[in-house]
Amino acid sequence: MSLPQVVPNILRFDSVVSTQEKLRELAALGRGEGTVIVAKRQSKGRGRMDRSWHSPQGGLYLSLLIYPENKKRLTDLSLLAGAVLSQTVKHFLPNEVGVRVGVKWPNDCLINGQKVGGVLCEVVTHGIKQGVIIGVGLNLNIPHSELVAFSERPFQATSLSAHGLTELEKRLDSEIVLQRYLENFFKAYETYQKEGFCFLQKFWERECLFIGKKLELRETGLPQEKTSSPVFIQGTFLGIDEQGALVLSNSQGDRQSYMTGEITCYWS
Repeated sequence: MSLPQVVPNILRFDSVVSTQEKLRELAALGRGEGTVIVAKRQSKGRGRMDRSWHSPQGGLYLSLLIYPENKKRLTDLSLLAGAVLSQTVKHFLPNEVGVRVGVKWPNDCLINGQKVGGVLCEVVTHGIKQGVIIGVGLNLNIPHSELVAFSERPFQATSLSAHGLTELEKRLDSEIVLQRYLENFFKAYETYQKEGFCFLQKFWERECLFIGKKLELRETGLPQEKTSSPVFIQGTFLGIDEQGALVLSNSQGDRQSYMTGEITCYWS
């Protein structure tokens, strides 16, 4: 049985509180699968773990609505959207020597170890239907001065235009990048719907920067009463398991999976 092809319906705004919030409102009114909200800026953009996402003019901020034909895990769609973001950024840096682009678990996109974009997924319901809103933030032409405040984070912020691009006006046009991301996403989404997690695992690991590298993970989601300080774990990154969890191997060769946590640093 073939799945219906999703046709994006793009709604554009100069400014919104957040594209996620705007699309959630429209989903409650019955907007269909493929609805996409795009804004030039957000006043209160959000990222993972309820962090704020700095969203000035010059970035690409979008949210898209899907209703999976086959019920899928939210974590799967988050991984898928992150891998597609990495794939899309690579398209606009095809010949740049010394530029490494890839996804950091679970769904941040990095250029040379600096964060250029990320993904936020949320469940939405309308009647008996359950869907997912996928939010994407990508720093396109944001000047360095706007990103200085984030330079002390483990993976400091950067923008696509900061990495030696030529023909910037053509290659960093937000409309061109938007269309490329949506094209890549719905193609990957269709394949995932047909083939399941096996496709996603291979696709995500192909886009990942850290396979085989030693990294440090700060565990999150632990009950506050059980720990008064963050728990940091080091190990060699082996990839993701069938649940989408990060898999580490410690110095004794033991494997452990982690569903929650944040990578704080890595070593080549």
